[in-house]
Amino acid sequence: MTEEPLTGGNNATEVVRVGDTVRRARDAGAAFAARVLARLESADYPHAPRHLGIDEQGRDILTFVPGTTTDHPAQRAPGAYAAGGRMLRELHEATAGHVLAAGRECVIHGDPGPFNTIFRQGLPVAFIDWSSCRPGDRLEDLGYMAWTWCILSQAGVPPVEQAGHLRELRDGYGPVEAARLLDAMEGAQSRIVDAETANLDNPTLTAARRHHAEAAVAWATADRAFVRRHRALLLSALR
Repeated sequence: MTEEPLTGGNNATEVVRVGDTVRRARDAGAAFAARVLARLESADYPHAPRHLGIDEQGRDILTFVPGTTTDHPAQRAPGAYAAGGRMLRELHEATAGHVLAAGRECVIHGDPGPFNTIFRQGLPVAFIDWSSCRPGDRLEDLGYMAWTWCILSQAGVPPVEQAGHLRELRDGYGPVEAARLLDAMEGAQSRIVDAETANLDNPTLTAARRHHAEAAVAWATADRAFVRRHRALLLSALR
């Protein structure tokens, strides 16, 4: 069958569509991700692809989830942020206390940005790219999601509108203390800055990957400054 390259996620791994399936080159997180997806299927969690096995080329076979990713609020329908928050909470609840959580609060997606979320008619329906999923704490996942979904320091979105999106996402997820959520957002931004700064001069990486690192540092640094500058506004929206 014809293989159609897919774009829109947030990983460098080759991903192609074959009919109603997705084939994805296996990486270091593939085996654990397959176990997590099996757990989510058994728990009737509807917001993830199903893992169907491994093909003759050694690639993961996943169900194809139709739709698109988004990168701007104008592409999202009313209620999208609350729906995204509920999707993340349901993931955490489905894995809390499970052996896969390895004694942590739950299994986290690890990269639940809008670039790894499929939308249909402006509403989120599924998380994709599970290669970063791992045992972790709810707030780590929520802080990253709140940042990447709600904060756009360089896109011309009014700060009060961004604060409203943050409130909607938090309310969709459930009760979280306002200051702790903002701290988690800054923590996620700082981790990106630190990790990608280390990649800037790594001679083993391609020029394209180092360029990606440079862009990621600039993005996270600008958004972290925005959160710090507008902390009072964001806190007020969350209370």
